[in-house]
Amino acid sequence: MPSTRFALVVPLLAVLALAGCSSGSTSAPATSTSKAPSSTSSGGTSPKKAGSTGTVSETCPTAAVVSAALGSTYPAPQSSGGGGLVSCNYSDPNTSANLVLGFSKATGITAAALKTTAQSQASAQGVTPSSVAGLGDAAYLFTMHDASTNASGVATTVLLIQVGSTLVDITAEASPSGVEALGHVLVS
Repeated sequence: MPSTRFALVVPLLAVLALAGCSSGSTSAPATSTSKAPSSTSSGGTSPKKAGSTGTVSETCPTAAVVSAALGSTYPAPQSSGGGGLVSCNYSDPNTSANLVLGFSKATGITAAALKTTAQSQASAQGVTPSSVAGLGDAAYLFTMHDASTNASGVATTVLLIQVGSTLVDITAEASPSGVEALGHVLVS
């Protein structure tokens, strides 16, 4: 049945496109075909309208912004970008806690595809994601059981957010409430 095959392949392709968003505690979202803006390690707040439910910055937030949201001191980020991706890496010098923010364009992304990806990634870690209301078009959060293997002694929390055609991936050795607070700062 051609219509059934088409109905199964299209969602599968959407899930595969998202599968690279975050496969571990230090990866960033997959890229797409849009041009990413250049960013600096000093951060910034040049928001761009990305969807009907908020705006998202296309630059790395400053250390002060990240530190205030997470309640820990972080240095200026190491940032990189290109091919529709901006990646911001922070490492708390006092606790060795790591934080990676990834912003990428994903034309045609849907809330359902993000949910499927979050479920797949969380399931691979033996946990279940929960939806986060009021954050972008769709958002899912989960915390891994890896505190004993992290230098900081804090479990890794992952927050995946869709705002229009922009994906935001926050992966941090931080509390779920801190990571969610940072998500709300990034998506206004």
